[in-house]
Amino acid sequence: MTEVVVAGSGAAGLAAALAAAQAGARVTLLEATPTIGGSTALSSGTMWVPGNHLQAGDTADDARRYLGELAVGDTSDPSVTEFLRQAPQVARWLHESAALPLAVVPLPDNHAELPGASSVPGRSLEPGLVSVSASLASMIRPPLAWRPPALLGELLAGGPSPELLAQRRAAGIVGGGQALVAALLAAVLDAGVDVRISARVSRLGPGGVVLDGDLLRGRVVLATGGFERDAGLSAAFLPISPRGLIGAPGARGDGLRMAMSAGADLGNMADAWWCPTIEVPGDMIDGQPLHRILLAERSRPGSIMVDRQGRRFIDEAQNYCDVGRALHAFDPGGFCFPRNPSWLLFDAEYRGRYPVGPVRPTDPDPGWLRRAPSVAALATAIDVPAETLAATLRDFNDNAGRGTDPVFGRGARIFDRMMGDSSAPHPSLRALAAPPYYAVPVLAGLGGTKGGPRTDPAGRVRHVLGGVVPGLYAAGNAAASPFGLAYPAMGATISLALTFGALAGRAAAID
Repeated sequence: MTEVVVAGSGAAGLAAALAAAQAGARVTLLEATPTIGGSTALSSGTMWVPGNHLQAGDTADDARRYLGELAVGDTSDPSVTEFLRQAPQVARWLHESAALPLAVVPLPDNHAELPGASSVPGRSLEPGLVSVSASLASMIRPPLAWRPPALLGELLAGGPSPELLAQRRAAGIVGGGQALVAALLAAVLDAGVDVRISARVSRLGPGGVVLDGDLLRGRVVLATGGFERDAGLSAAFLPISPRGLIGAPGARGDGLRMAMSAGADLGNMADAWWCPTIEVPGDMIDGQPLHRILLAERSRPGSIMVDRQGRRFIDEAQNYCDVGRALHAFDPGGFCFPRNPSWLLFDAEYRGRYPVGPVRPTDPDPGWLRRAPSVAALATAIDVPAETLAATLRDFNDNAGRGTDPVFGRGARIFDRMMGDSSAPHPSLRALAAPPYYAVPVLAGLGGTKGGPRTDPAGRVRHVLGGVVPGLYAAGNAAASPFGLAYPAMGATISLALTFGALAGRAAAID
């Protein structure tokens, strides 16, 4: 019987372990931390699946055209083609093999105006709510304290009531990444996979991996996540040192080091799933700092983002990956990154209507939220040029009052409007005119790196001198993303992990 060792237990690792076991292999799943799920367990669990079984009329040709429009950077056409062919089958496989309910996320593609994009919800799917036993839940990395057991659709509509959330928690009902991990883990255990926690591997051995000094034989699937939690690797490969990490602390580049030691060809090393983040004092994970992604806050009317010169620099309401990438701009004159940090600004009307991170409209102002009675005083509080900030707000307010943003096009995009406040006169735009004014520092962050060993469409690791590395496979953030710089829609990260995790697991079992 073929032996397969899977390193890592996020979406890619769990999918690989399940697929390998179903293909007849004896599988061992190794997780470096004490709990299963990695960053997937902290996420929304959303997956981008063009042509999925819940969406009528979508085709792989449409999605291929869309991805072609976004084909910038280090892309792989063969792997993109295989992704589009396999992703719908993997989604159905998850539904059937892991008893995972799926629901449509009420958002279009990120660049819905481009040819081939979907301008209506349907391609992005999220796990439905599932009930998890206490014993299974104890094995999974706990959810973020601020992520309730709710669907994204519910959250975008204002969220379930506190009473309903309390009932769900009492009943062991989970959603998002917790539901995805729970369903996959249950299926993996039912398939007879040997699941081991606190089992970190960072070295390949002849025909396997070295675990606690002993050789564990088998074909190896690297699914250890990215390398963002390793300062040395981040400094070596990323264009900017990330200050706002939102993922699990196990992403220390173990898979990358093992792949490099085997002579792997590397790709997409300077890119990541970028995002703007905020820092809330006391937020930690396993003793390490944890940041919160700045998501809907940027899209709601009555807010803007400015750099350290007090200038706007982007359509704040567009998808988080592109906003996060924009924070990397380098000023050669000042020899600095003037947008890291930046500032999210909003007025009293916004403060009284929308939550900001963990702060609800009725909560008192926390210490990390800057407040000032005037624009000039706010400029002093955040150390930006007062005249520049005043001019920025004056220009933005004049245009917002007419429902336009001629500089950056905020609110003109379908995604902007759907991420905004549908109950407002304009879902994305309103003048900031009600003092006092508020500001929150915004840090350049990321959800995970997306560089690593290049793989063929079946997940086999390519060798730098040609061919493949025998017995070595990779998927998820431990492998080079075939999308290059693109973040086509919410859920692209996990859909790649699931699809190529399943393909790598099957290939490892049958090669």
